[in-house]
Amino acid sequence: MLNTRKARGPYKSGLKTQKTIIEAAQNLLVDEGYHNFSLRKVALKAGISGGNLQHHFKSKEELIVAMLDSLITVYLETFKTLSDSALAPKERLRKILEHVILDLNTKSTTLLFPELWSLSNHDRRISESVDGMYERYRAVLKDCIVEINPKLSATQVEKAALFMSASIEGHTVFIGYKRNWTHHTHSIIEMAYASFLFLIESGSIPE
Repeated sequence: MLNTRKARGPYKSGLKTQKTIIEAAQNLLVDEGYHNFSLRKVALKAGISGGNLQHHFKSKEELIVAMLDSLITVYLETFKTLSDSALAPKERLRKILEHVILDLNTKSTTLLFPELWSLSNHDRRISESVDGMYERYRAVLKDCIVEINPKLSATQVEKAALFMSASIEGHTVFIGYKRNWTHHTHSIIEMAYASFLFLIESGSIPE
């Protein structure tokens, strides 16, 4: 059972330190890339000692896994707010697409996620965590897809969510922070929504 009591004392302090470390690690990846990423530099950026950092995270991989979990949690909280609203499924899908695609414009997302994708090519644990992060994200898309067209099979829903997620992420290099096509972001949102909605409603998704 989830402990709903408010954190206090050393436990609360520990959570605050972990949050500070994760934010410092994220900022370091954005500012300097993984080739300049080290626990020592994270500790300096967080304003704590190396020993204190390693009390919470024993390795770079462990820290990055925690950072991935933190990142997707922020997105899921936004998606949950949309799911708890009175929005119809189609409008909720539009809002989710708007949130995710506009987020591609930010410096943090544009620079951070390619670093994570690169890391996942070389580290199995990070690769599994990246896959897990996107799986949780696709679950939100799948809920929308099923509500819009309940006649789709589970396989079709899975493939549609994967296609949508991959299509959105692929725009990062084009409409990301200070990229050539950033000013076309709202047009991309409209085209993505129209094409995804047609795909879902028509049911023309391979089994």
